Amino acid sequence: MLANARPIAAFAVLLYLLTGLAPAQAITAREKDFQDWRLRCEKETDESPERCFIMQIAKTLKDKRDVLRVGVRYPEPDQPAMVFLTLPLGVYLPTGLLLQIDDGETLRIPVEICLPNGCHTRMALEGELLKNLKSGRQAKLAFHDSQQKEISVPVSLAGFTAAFAALK
Repeated sequence: MLANARPIAAFAVLLYLLTGLAPAQAITAREKDFQDWRLRCEKETDESPERCFIMQIAKTLKDKRDVLRVGVRYPEPDQPAMVFLTLPLGVYLPTGLLLQIDDGETLRIPVEICLPNGCHTRMALEGELLKNLKSGRQAKLAFHDSQQKEISVPVSLAGFTAAFAALK
């Protein structure tokens, strides 16, 4: 087995659960909205620890289709929060995902893996990125489809700071 296969497999399972496409289980959940962000906490059993994440499903600017899932959670208690992004299948992988907060610098994020439920990437949420998300109004995420046409997706940051604080 490849050295990186186990972390990638674990990452794929986490993303699968975050996107809500995992097989049905007896999971109890509680949710709370913070403007455009939703906090969701789940427990598989009464004895299991609660796992929480915040999320937003973004829509295309042109036709308002659900096209991007953004989730934030703490994978480990002593580690920084991670942002998990799920794109539709058929994205042009070489350009990756472009992230711009308000009028700030554009970050290029490589897409890590594609599974039947979409293409996924992740990154640590700390430093300038976290500061900009908390102070920003809107993030713009852009990627290219299979014809290399750019698809731009707005992500509202209204409620992000409160939702992120509740996540801890």
